[in-house]
Amino acid sequence: MMVFQCPTRYSLFERYGDIADQVAACGYAVVQAWDAEPDTLKDVCERFGRVQTHIRADANGLVGISTETVVNRDWEKYRSEYSGINSEEFLPHTDGSYLHGLIRRDDQYLQLLPPKMLVLQCWQSAAAGGASVLIDVQQVYEDLARENPEHLRVLSTKGCVTYCRDDQIALDRAVFEELQDGTIMLRFRYDSTAYVAAWASEAFHSLQQNYFANPKFRTLLTLAKGQIIVIDNYRMLHGRESFSNGDAGQERKLRRVWLAYDRLPVLRNVGGEQHRDRRALKRFDAYDILPHADLSTMTPPTAVGIRQAA
Repeated sequence: MMVFQCPTRYSLFERYGDIADQVAACGYAVVQAWDAEPDTLKDVCERFGRVQTHIRADANGLVGISTETVVNRDWEKYRSEYSGINSEEFLPHTDGSYLHGLIRRDDQYLQLLPPKMLVLQCWQSAAAGGASVLIDVQQVYEDLARENPEHLRVLSTKGCVTYCRDDQIALDRAVFEELQDGTIMLRFRYDSTAYVAAWASEAFHSLQQNYFANPKFRTLLTLAKGQIIVIDNYRMLHGRESFSNGDAGQERKLRRVWLAYDRLPVLRNVGGEQHRDRRALKRFDAYDILPHADLSTMTPPTAVGIRQAA
Protein backbone atom coordinates (compact mmCIF):
# COMPACT_ATOMS: atom_id res chain seq x y z
CA MET A 1 0.00 0.00 0.00
CA MET A 2 1.43 3.33 -1.05
CA VAL A 3 1.15 5.97 1.68
CA PHE A 4 1.76 9.69 1.12
CA GLN A 5 3.75 11.03 4.06
CA CYS A 6 2.51 14.46 5.12
CA PRO A 7 4.15 15.36 8.44
CA THR A 8 2.88 18.97 8.24
CA ARG A 9 -0.09 20.84 6.82
CA TYR A 10 2.21 22.55 4.34
CA SER A 11 3.49 19.19 3.07
CA LEU A 12 -0.12 18.22 2.33
CA PHE A 13 -0.42 21.27 0.06
CA GLU A 14 2.86 20.38 -1.62
CA ARG A 15 1.84 16.78 -2.27
CA TYR A 16 -1.80 17.41 -3.14
CA GLY A 17 -1.22 17.05 -6.89
CA ASP A 18 0.38 13.63 -6.45
CA ILE A 19 -2.40 12.53 -4.10
CA ALA A 20 -5.09 13.66 -6.54
CA ASP A 21 -3.31 11.85 -9.39
CA GLN A 22 -3.25 8.68 -7.29
CA VAL A 23 -7.02 8.95 -6.70
CA ALA A 24 -7.56 9.41 -10.44
CA ALA A 25 -5.35 6.44 -11.31
CA CYS A 26 -6.37 3.95 -8.60
CA GLY A 27 -9.65 5.25 -7.17
CA TYR A 28 -8.18 5.99 -3.75
CA ALA A 29 -5.13 7.33 -1.91
CA VAL A 30 -3.83 6.95 1.64
CA VAL A 31 -2.26 9.88 3.50
CA GLN A 32 -0.26 9.66 6.72
CA ALA A 33 -1.15 12.97 8.30
CA TRP A 34 0.67 14.95 10.99
CA ASP A 35 -1.89 14.02 13.68
CA ALA A 36 -5.28 12.38 14.15
CA GLU A 37 -7.30 15.46 15.09
CA PRO A 38 -10.64 16.44 13.49
CA ASP A 39 -9.17 19.68 12.11
CA THR A 40 -6.61 17.65 10.16
CA LEU A 41 -9.38 15.70 8.45
CA LYS A 42 -11.05 19.02 7.59
CA ASP A 43 -7.78 20.32 6.09
CA VAL A 44 -7.55 17.31 3.77
CA CYS A 45 -11.20 17.51 2.77
CA GLU A 46 -11.02 21.22 1.94
CA ARG A 47 -8.52 20.48 -0.81
CA PHE A 48 -10.85 18.03 -2.55
CA GLY A 49 -14.22 19.76 -2.49
CA ARG A 50 -17.27 20.91 -0.55
CA VAL A 51 -18.58 18.90 2.37
CA GLN A 52 -21.90 17.14 1.96
CA THR A 53 -23.40 16.56 5.36
CA HIS A 54 -25.14 13.47 6.74
CA ILE A 55 -27.94 12.77 9.20
CA ARG A 56 -25.35 11.41 11.69
CA ALA A 57 -22.87 14.26 11.16
CA ASP A 58 -21.96 17.23 13.32
CA ALA A 59 -22.25 20.84 12.16
CA ASN A 60 -19.04 20.46 10.10
CA GLY A 61 -20.20 17.29 8.30
CA LEU A 62 -17.95 14.95 10.32
CA VAL A 63 -19.41 11.58 11.27
CA GLY A 64 -17.97 9.57 14.14
CA ILE A 65 -16.48 12.12 16.53
CA SER A 66 -18.97 11.38 19.32
CA THR A 67 -22.69 10.84 19.61
CA GLU A 68 -23.05 14.10 21.53
CA THR A 69 -22.04 16.24 18.55
CA VAL A 70 -24.63 14.89 16.10
CA VAL A 71 -26.95 17.65 14.88
CA ASN A 72 -29.90 15.54 13.72
CA ARG A 73 -30.85 12.69 16.02
CA ASP A 74 -33.91 11.41 14.11
CA TRP A 75 -31.88 8.49 12.77
CA GLU A 76 -31.57 6.99 16.26
CA LYS A 77 -35.19 5.80 16.06
CA TYR A 78 -34.12 3.54 13.18
CA ARG A 79 -30.64 2.42 14.22
CA SER A 80 -30.97 -0.93 12.39
CA GLU A 81 -30.94 0.99 9.09
CA TYR A 82 -27.38 2.23 9.72
CA SER A 83 -24.90 -0.63 9.29
CA GLY A 84 -21.83 1.49 9.96
CA ILE A 85 -22.52 1.79 13.68
CA ASN A 86 -22.05 -1.90 14.55
CA SER A 87 -19.02 -4.21 14.51
CA GLU A 88 -20.33 -6.74 11.98
CA GLU A 89 -19.07 -7.19 8.42
CA PHE A 90 -20.20 -4.36 6.15
CA LEU A 91 -20.46 -5.51 2.53
CA PRO A 92 -18.70 -3.33 -0.06
CA HIS A 93 -21.03 -0.57 -1.24
CA THR A 94 -21.15 3.02 -2.39
CA ASP A 95 -22.09 5.63 0.19
CA GLY A 96 -25.36 7.51 -0.28
CA SER A 97 -26.78 5.04 -2.82
CA TYR A 98 -30.26 5.93 -1.53
CA LEU A 99 -29.94 9.69 -2.20
CA HIS A 100 -31.83 11.35 -5.04
CA GLY A 101 -33.64 14.61 -4.34
CA LEU A 102 -33.57 18.41 -4.41
CA ILE A 103 -31.98 21.03 -2.17
CA ARG A 104 -32.74 24.74 -2.44
CA ARG A 105 -30.16 27.39 -3.32
CA ASP A 106 -31.91 30.80 -3.38
CA ASP A 107 -34.17 30.63 -6.45
CA GLN A 108 -32.48 27.48 -7.78
CA TYR A 109 -32.71 23.83 -6.87
CA LEU A 110 -29.79 21.42 -7.02
CA GLN A 111 -30.41 17.78 -7.79
CA LEU A 112 -28.93 15.95 -4.84
CA LEU A 113 -26.76 12.94 -5.69
CA PRO A 114 -24.61 10.56 -3.66
CA PRO A 115 -21.29 12.11 -2.59
CA LYS A 116 -18.47 12.00 -5.15
CA MET A 117 -15.90 11.08 -2.48
CA LEU A 118 -15.66 9.93 1.08
CA VAL A 119 -12.70 10.63 3.32
CA LEU A 120 -12.00 8.35 6.30
CA GLN A 121 -9.63 9.13 9.16
CA CYS A 122 -8.41 6.51 11.63
CA TRP A 123 -7.88 7.75 15.16
CA GLN A 124 -7.90 4.33 16.81
CA SER A 125 -7.65 0.83 15.31
CA ALA A 126 -9.70 -2.14 16.47
CA ALA A 127 -8.18 -4.71 18.79
CA ALA A 128 -8.78 -7.33 16.08
CA GLY A 129 -10.18 -7.24 12.54
CA GLY A 130 -11.85 -4.23 10.97
CA ALA A 131 -9.77 -4.07 7.77
CA SER A 132 -11.24 -1.89 5.03
CA VAL A 133 -12.32 -3.68 1.85
CA LEU A 134 -11.91 -1.84 -1.46
CA ILE A 135 -13.06 -2.89 -4.94
CA ASP A 136 -12.03 -0.94 -8.04
CA VAL A 137 -15.12 -1.19 -10.22
CA GLN A 138 -13.29 0.36 -13.18
CA GLN A 139 -11.79 -3.12 -13.69
CA VAL A 140 -15.16 -4.80 -13.22
CA TYR A 141 -16.82 -2.43 -15.71
CA GLU A 142 -14.17 -3.16 -18.34
CA ASP A 143 -14.46 -6.91 -17.76
CA LEU A 144 -18.24 -6.78 -18.10
CA ALA A 145 -17.92 -4.80 -21.34
CA ARG A 146 -15.75 -7.59 -22.75
CA GLU A 147 -17.32 -10.71 -21.25
CA ASN A 148 -20.99 -9.90 -20.66
CA PRO A 149 -22.12 -6.73 -22.45
CA GLU A 150 -25.78 -7.69 -22.02
CA HIS A 151 -25.48 -7.62 -18.24
CA LEU A 152 -23.66 -4.29 -18.50
CA ARG A 153 -26.51 -2.93 -20.64
CA VAL A 154 -29.10 -4.07 -18.09
CA LEU A 155 -27.19 -2.63 -15.14
CA SER A 156 -26.78 0.68 -17.01
CA THR A 157 -30.53 1.00 -17.64
CA LYS A 158 -32.47 3.34 -15.36
CA GLY A 159 -35.14 1.47 -13.46
CA CYS A 160 -33.07 -1.63 -12.87
CA VAL A 161 -32.74 -0.90 -9.14
CA THR A 162 -34.20 1.27 -6.40
CA TYR A 163 -32.46 1.93 -3.07
CA CYS A 164 -34.44 2.83 0.03
CA ARG A 165 -33.06 3.45 3.51
CA ASP A 166 -34.82 5.13 6.43
CA ASP A 167 -36.61 8.18 4.92
CA GLN A 168 -34.54 8.28 1.71
CA ILE A 169 -35.33 6.61 -1.61
CA ALA A 170 -33.52 6.69 -4.95
CA LEU A 171 -36.26 5.47 -7.27
CA ASP A 172 -35.68 3.80 -10.64
CA ARG A 173 -31.91 4.21 -10.75
CA ALA A 174 -29.12 2.25 -12.44
CA VAL A 175 -26.01 0.62 -11.04
CA PHE A 176 -23.98 2.46 -13.70
CA GLU A 177 -25.33 5.97 -14.40
CA GLU A 178 -23.75 8.26 -16.97
CA LEU A 179 -23.02 11.78 -15.70
CA GLN A 180 -23.06 14.98 -17.72
CA ASP A 181 -19.31 14.86 -18.30
CA GLY A 182 -19.53 11.35 -19.78
CA THR A 183 -18.09 9.48 -16.80
CA ILE A 184 -20.07 6.76 -15.04
CA MET A 185 -21.35 7.04 -11.47
CA LEU A 186 -21.50 3.76 -9.58
CA ARG A 187 -24.51 3.30 -7.27
CA PHE A 188 -24.58 -0.07 -5.50
CA ARG A 189 -25.57 -1.81 -2.29
CA TYR A 190 -26.21 -5.51 -1.84
CA ASP A 191 -28.46 -5.55 1.20
CA SER A 192 -32.06 -4.99 2.21
CA THR A 193 -31.98 -1.40 0.92
CA ALA A 194 -31.91 -2.66 -2.69
CA TYR A 195 -35.08 -3.39 -4.70
CA VAL A 196 -34.31 -4.94 -8.07
CA ALA A 197 -36.55 -5.09 -11.15
CA ALA A 198 -37.39 -8.62 -12.26
CA TRP A 199 -35.75 -8.07 -15.65
CA ALA A 200 -32.50 -7.00 -13.92
CA SER A 201 -32.38 -9.58 -11.14
CA GLU A 202 -30.01 -12.03 -12.85
CA ALA A 203 -27.53 -9.32 -13.81
CA PHE A 204 -27.63 -7.68 -10.36
CA HIS A 205 -27.02 -10.90 -8.42
CA SER A 206 -24.37 -12.02 -10.91
CA LEU A 207 -22.50 -8.74 -10.40
CA GLN A 208 -22.29 -9.43 -6.68
CA GLN A 209 -21.53 -13.14 -6.87
CA ASN A 210 -19.05 -13.15 -9.74
CA TYR A 211 -17.26 -9.87 -9.06
CA PHE A 212 -17.88 -8.11 -5.77
CA ALA A 213 -17.77 -11.28 -3.66
CA ASN A 214 -14.72 -12.52 -5.57
CA PRO A 215 -11.47 -12.07 -3.58
CA LYS A 216 -9.68 -11.49 -6.90
CA PHE A 217 -11.18 -8.00 -7.11
CA ARG A 218 -10.75 -7.07 -3.43
CA THR A 219 -8.04 -5.05 -1.74
CA LEU A 220 -7.72 -5.21 2.04
CA LEU A 221 -6.02 -2.51 4.07
CA THR A 222 -5.92 -1.55 7.71
CA LEU A 223 -5.50 2.11 8.49
CA ALA A 224 -3.12 3.11 11.27
CA LYS A 225 -3.71 6.00 13.64
CA GLY A 226 -3.46 9.30 11.81
CA GLN A 227 -3.92 7.78 8.35
CA ILE A 228 -6.58 9.19 6.04
CA ILE A 229 -7.98 7.47 2.97
CA VAL A 230 -9.60 9.44 0.14
CA ILE A 231 -11.99 7.28 -1.91
CA ASP A 232 -13.69 7.98 -5.25
CA ASN A 233 -17.26 7.00 -4.34
CA TYR A 234 -18.37 6.94 -7.99
CA ARG A 235 -15.76 4.33 -8.88
CA MET A 236 -14.94 2.31 -5.78
CA LEU A 237 -16.88 0.04 -3.48
CA HIS A 238 -15.75 0.14 0.12
CA GLY A 239 -16.69 -2.10 3.02
CA ARG A 240 -15.32 -3.42 6.26
CA GLU A 241 -14.49 -6.76 7.81
CA SER A 242 -16.04 -7.55 11.18
CA PHE A 243 -14.00 -6.49 14.18
CA SER A 244 -13.76 -6.76 17.94
CA ASN A 245 -12.79 -4.07 20.40
CA GLY A 246 -10.57 -4.42 23.43
CA ASP A 247 -11.00 -2.84 26.82
CA ALA A 248 -12.31 0.66 27.32
CA GLY A 249 -10.22 3.06 25.26
CA GLN A 250 -9.36 0.39 22.67
CA GLU A 251 -12.43 0.71 20.44
CA ARG A 252 -12.17 1.04 16.64
CA LYS A 253 -12.76 4.70 15.87
CA LEU A 254 -12.92 6.31 12.45
CA ARG A 255 -14.18 9.69 11.32
CA ARG A 256 -15.82 10.20 7.93
CA VAL A 257 -16.63 13.14 5.70
CA TRP A 258 -18.60 13.16 2.44
CA LEU A 259 -17.63 15.45 -0.43
CA ALA A 260 -20.32 16.61 -2.86
CA TYR A 261 -20.27 16.24 -6.62
CA ASP A 262 -19.03 19.48 -8.21
CA ARG A 263 -21.49 19.71 -11.11
CA LEU A 264 -24.90 18.93 -9.68
CA PRO A 265 -27.76 19.54 -12.15
CA VAL A 266 -29.60 22.83 -11.53
CA LEU A 267 -33.38 23.21 -11.78
CA ARG A 268 -35.78 26.16 -11.40
CA ASN A 269 -39.35 26.04 -10.20
CA VAL A 270 -41.82 27.21 -12.87
CA GLY A 271 -43.94 28.93 -10.21
CA GLY A 272 -41.21 31.46 -9.51
CA GLU A 273 -42.07 33.63 -6.52
CA GLN A 274 -45.32 31.70 -6.04
CA HIS A 275 -43.39 28.61 -5.07
CA ARG A 276 -43.27 27.59 -1.42
CA ASP A 277 -41.16 25.03 0.40
CA ARG A 278 -42.38 21.47 0.17
CA ARG A 279 -42.37 19.00 3.01
CA ALA A 280 -41.01 16.39 0.60
CA LEU A 281 -37.79 18.41 0.31
CA LYS A 282 -37.25 18.79 4.06
CA ARG A 283 -35.88 15.27 4.42
CA PHE A 284 -32.91 16.23 2.23
CA ASP A 285 -31.79 19.00 4.61
CA ALA A 286 -29.70 16.46 6.55
CA TYR A 287 -27.68 15.81 3.35
CA ASP A 288 -27.15 19.42 2.31
CA ILE A 289 -23.88 20.85 0.96
CA LEU A 290 -21.96 23.15 3.28
CA PRO A 291 -20.35 26.41 2.14
CA HIS A 292 -16.61 26.21 1.61
CA ALA A 293 -14.45 28.31 3.94
CA ASP A 294 -11.94 29.30 1.25
CA LEU A 295 -12.71 28.39 -2.36
CA SER A 296 -9.18 29.39 -3.41
CA THR A 297 -7.78 26.36 -1.55
CA MET A 298 -10.11 23.90 -3.28
CA THR A 299 -8.65 22.09 -6.29
CA PRO A 300 -10.82 19.01 -6.81
CA PRO A 301 -9.76 16.27 -9.22
CA THR A 302 -10.80 16.94 -12.80
CA ALA A 303 -12.94 13.79 -12.94
CA VAL A 304 -14.33 11.11 -10.70
CA GLY A 305 -16.16 7.92 -11.54
CA ILE A 306 -15.70 5.14 -14.06
CA ARG A 307 -14.22 6.02 -17.46
CA GLN A 308 -15.80 4.62 -20.59
CA ALA A 309 -13.60 3.20 -23.32
CA ALA A 310 -12.84 5.71 -26.05
